[in-house]
Amino acid sequence: MAEKEIQRVTSRFMQDLYEGQDGERRAGDGLLFIRRLGERSSQVFGSGEPFRLDQLHIGIVVSGEQVVTVNLRQHRLTRGAVLVASPESIMQQGQRSADFDMQVVHVSDELLQRLFGDKVPLLFAHRMNDQSLTPEEPLTGLLLTMLDGLWQTVHTDFTATRDHLLTAILSLIADLSQRDEHAGRSHQPRNVAVFNRFLGLVAEHCDRQRTLDFYADRLCLSKQYLGSIIAEVSHRTAREWIDEAALQRIKVMLRHSTSPLSEISERMSFAEPSHFSRYFKRLSGITPNEYRREQER
Repeated sequence: MAEKEIQRVTSRFMQDLYEGQDGERRAGDGLLFIRRLGERSSQVFGSGEPFRLDQLHIGIVVSGEQVVTVNLRQHRLTRGAVLVASPESIMQQGQRSADFDMQVVHVSDELLQRLFGDKVPLLFAHRMNDQSLTPEEPLTGLLLTMLDGLWQTVHTDFTATRDHLLTAILSLIADLSQRDEHAGRSHQPRNVAVFNRFLGLVAEHCDRQRTLDFYADRLCLSKQYLGSIIAEVSHRTAREWIDEAALQRIKVMLRHSTSPLSEISERMSFAEPSHFSRYFKRLSGITPNEYRREQER
C-alpha cells in the first residue's frame, strides 16, 4: 500500500512536525519525546478525522482539558491524566480548551523489547489497546518529576540512565493501570464490563467481522442478550458500534493511503467493491471517492 506520509501519524511525521523547535522535542533510538504538544498538533489533527498511531503513544496532560476517542472509547483528559494508546490504535481528537497542553512519549516496539525483554507489561504489549488514567497527587507530581528527569537525560549521552528512567516511568504507569483495573473489577457492574469487552473485540475485528453473532459467540452470550446489554449501557445498538468502528477504519485507509477502492474493499472483507461503496455511503452520506476528494482539498 502506498502511504501519504505527510498525513500518517508516524514518529517520523511527528518529528518533522516539530522540526525547528529543538526545545520542544527530542528523538532517537526508538524514543520520541515531545515536551509541549501545543497548538501545532491542533492545526494538524483538529479536524476530528480519525488517524492511526504507528507506535506506543503515552500522553500526560499538563494543563487544560481535551476529549479524545481511541478505538471507539471516549476519554475526557484533564490535568494529570495519562493516556495510553498502543500501536494500530485509531484516534480522533475532539474539543479542547484553549490552555490544553500535553507531554507525549512515543516508544518503538524495539525499544520496549530492549527495556523489558520478554516481560513487557500487558498494557503495552497488545495492539489496539487504550486506557486513560487519572492518578491523584502525589503520584501525578511524581510522574511529572520523572518526566522532567527523562527530558534532561535525552539531551545527554547517558543512554543507560535514560533507559532506566524510561523503564521506571512505564512501570509506574503499568502499576497504576493494574490498580485501576483491580478497583474497576470490584465496583464495575457486570454489564459495563461486558460492554467494554465488546468494544475491544469490535475495534480488533471490525475489518473482518461485522455480525453480532460473531461477537456474541466470542463473549459466550446469546445474540439477543448481548444486544440488550449494549443498548442498556450505551443507549446505542450493537450494530451502530460495529458500523462506527468499520467506518473509522475505512476513513483511515481512504485518507492516509492511495490504495484503490477494490483493495480497501478486499481488506475490509466485502464480497464486492460495489457492496463496500454502498455500505460507506449509507453510513457517511457520500461515496468513498467523494470522501477522498474532500480530504484532498
